[in-house]
Amino acid sequence: MSRQAKLTAGPITAQLVRLCLPLLAANVLQQLYNIINSLVVTRHIGGDAFAALGVAESVMNLFIYVITGACMGASVLVARFFGEQNFARLRQQLFVSGVLIGGATAAAVLLTLVFLRPLLLLIQTPPELMDYAMSYLRVILAGMLFTFAYNYLAATLRAIGDTRAALCFLLASLAYNLAAAWLLVARLELGIRGTALATASAQLLSALLCLVYIRKKLPFLRIQRDDMRMNGTLVRQTTSYAAVAALQQSSLYLGKLMIQSAVNGLGTAAISAFTATTRVENFSQAFGISGCESIAIFVAQNQGAKKYRRALSGFLRGSVMVVGIGFLFSLLLFFGGGQLVLPFLDGEAESAALGASYLRLMGCFYFLSFMGHSYVGHYRGIGRMNITFWGTTLQIAVRVVLTYALAGAMGLDAVALATGLGWVAIVLFHSTVFLLELKGIGFRLPTRDEDSQPG
Repeated sequence: MSRQAKLTAGPITAQLVRLCLPLLAANVLQQLYNIINSLVVTRHIGGDAFAALGVAESVMNLFIYVITGACMGASVLVARFFGEQNFARLRQQLFVSGVLIGGATAAAVLLTLVFLRPLLLLIQTPPELMDYAMSYLRVILAGMLFTFAYNYLAATLRAIGDTRAALCFLLASLAYNLAAAWLLVARLELGIRGTALATASAQLLSALLCLVYIRKKLPFLRIQRDDMRMNGTLVRQTTSYAAVAALQQSSLYLGKLMIQSAVNGLGTAAISAFTATTRVENFSQAFGISGCESIAIFVAQNQGAKKYRRALSGFLRGSVMVVGIGFLFSLLLFFGGGQLVLPFLDGEAESAALGASYLRLMGCFYFLSFMGHSYVGHYRGIGRMNITFWGTTLQIAVRVVLTYALAGAMGLDAVALATGLGWVAIVLFHSTVFLLELKGIGFRLPTRDEDSQPG
């Protein structure tokens, strides 16, 4: 029996929790991909390979988050059509988004492979790390279409409220990734290329499992020949939703790429420390991202059903839960950050000290990022992707400018301070826009079910 869920009736808080928990588990498991690779590389290859992994992943993550952003943006339409129970339109939209996002992914991968070395030189990759980074990225980029396929199918399942299936498939692929990474690196001694092969093939496995499940359990999602039309309206809608969400993510990770470039100029110890703290941060951010996705799915389904008051209530209740978790992580990073980075640094005292200082400073601001995630979920759910784009652009601009301005005096701590002040900026921006909308200034946010659907 399929587990898709209509979120347009019933207890709001319980539905948000049931929606969020599988999403949280899935996002945590996604981060375990990187953690597994990091531990395998550290134990079996060495410190330079670990530092190179951080450089390579700054490029890889740009792809991953643009793909996931585009898929999440397009899935808002899936959730809306599901809320309307308009399955024919839903399938047409799936075909359109598959063609557009998949085609863009393939083109971007090809272009990056051609210019990979100049790109790594542009971000100041140290010479001793270049071969490691090149070897890893060639394999990862070649498998990026598998990453697209999984995220496209998983976002579709989540949009209809079926968050458990994608979680189960991700769990299976993670177990495979763990075994494959150990075999390819520790036993067959394929080096950093082995970790990349394990990750790419695990993404392929999870995508195939999603596809088989949809074909067997969810017949209303099976794209038929009649659905294979590039409908002009859907092309425009999908392009708008997916492109703006992808631009939001790309601005965020282009900024992170620029920050990585600044960190690369601080030396190998700082690079290793930053890579370790990024592992910790990405793991904890999975909780905020899960809350963001839950709010977006809930709001989008209720927007489709024209239940605007319920959509707003879902956002407010979801925000309380998400920000509360953010406060807990702020305390954890402030008081325990030093211990959290140690498993990744294998006795490197200088890197461990830098990482501990970084996370202690980050903890002062961390709850604000969770507040930002809540707003992003709300605006993504009501289809106002432009707000999330401008908020993210403001945030990353603050982070990049302050990182380069302060790095000479503060070292790696400059990145932590700049990141925190970037979160201050995005929360102030989103809070201001939200309060103005509630007052009907600039854009009237519907709060009653009899209001017209926002455009």
